[in-house]
Amino acid sequence: MTFWNRLSNRLRFEARFPLKWSHDWVRLPLTWRHFDLYRRIHRDSYRCTGGFPELVNCRDYNDKIQWLKLFDQQPRTVLCSDKLGVRKVVHDLLGEGFIPDLYQVGDHVYDLDFDSLPKAFVLKTNHDSGTVELVRDKSTLDRTAIETRFEKALGTVFSLAEGEWAYAYIPPKVFVEEFIEPENPAPPADYKFHCVEGNMVLLQYITDRGLDPKEQMIDRNGRDVGFVFDHRFHHGDSFSKPLQWERMIEIAETLAAGFKYVRVDLYLSGDRILVGEMTFWPMAGRYRSDGQKTMGRYLTFDRSTVHPTCLHLLPHPRA
Repeated sequence: MTFWNRLSNRLRFEARFPLKWSHDWVRLPLTWRHFDLYRRIHRDSYRCTGGFPELVNCRDYNDKIQWLKLFDQQPRTVLCSDKLGVRKVVHDLLGEGFIPDLYQVGDHVYDLDFDSLPKAFVLKTNHDSGTVELVRDKSTLDRTAIETRFEKALGTVFSLAEGEWAYAYIPPKVFVEEFIEPENPAPPADYKFHCVEGNMVLLQYITDRGLDPKEQMIDRNGRDVGFVFDHRFHHGDSFSKPLQWERMIEIAETLAAGFKYVRVDLYLSGDRILVGEMTFWPMAGRYRSDGQKTMGRYLTFDRSTVHPTCLHLLPHPRA
C-alpha cells in the first residue's frame, strides 16, 4: 500500500470512527476506560478489512472475539496468557504431570546455560505467539541467529495494536522446556479445545504442522463437523478418538471454567496429556475463511453479562 493510500485509509477511519463510537456507546456497556482499546480494535479491523466489527449484533467468530476483548476482561487472563504463568495455573488445578519439564528461564537468551541443556529441547518466549525454536540437536544450533531473533521478540510488545491487551502486562522471559517426541519429523498433533462458558464445544485437531498442516473440527462425540476454520490449513481425515478423550475434555473444561470463551491447547505423548497454552483471542479475531462464520455459531456465550474493564487495576503495561 502506497503512502497516499495509507493516508486516505487513515482519513476515512478518522471520519467514520466517532459515529461508530457514538452508536455503540448507547447500545453497549462501554465506559471511557474502554476507549483506547476500543479504538485499537477498530483501527486494526479497518486496516485489515476496510470495515468495523459489529459488536451489538455480532455476525461471526471474528466479531465475537472483538467483543470478548472488551467485555470479558479479567486479571487472570494475563496469567493464563503467559506461557510460564499458565504452568502454575495447570499445577494448581490439575496437580503434577500435565506440563512439559521446564529446564531454564531467563530475562535474555544469554542468561541461559546451553551447555547444561540436553541434546533436544524447545526454546520459547512467554509473552507472544510464534517465537519458538524446536531444537533437535543443540550442536547444530546457530546461537547468534537465535539470540538476534529472541532478543528482538523480548523487546517487543506483542499484538497490542490488535487489541490483545493481556500480552502487554506479561513480563517477557525466555525459557527452555522438554521437547516432546524429538525423534518424529513433525510435532505431536495439536488438540485445541474451544470452550464456551466452561464447556468444550469443538476440537480443532491439527496434524503435520511444519510439513503439510491439516485441520479437522471435531464435536464432543468425536465426529468431524465438516468445515475448515483456519484458512492456512487443508481439511484432514486422520482423527480418531484417543483413549484419553474424556479426560482431555475434562482437563480443558477445568482450565476454561470462569471464562466466556478460551481455547485450551493439549498434546498427547504416549499416555501423557500435556497442556500447551491457553488462548483467548485466536488470530486476534482476524480469520479469513468462510469457516469463521460457521465457527461463530458455536460461540454462544452470554453477552448480557460483562466483566468491567480491569486494565486500570493492572500494573502499568509495556508500551
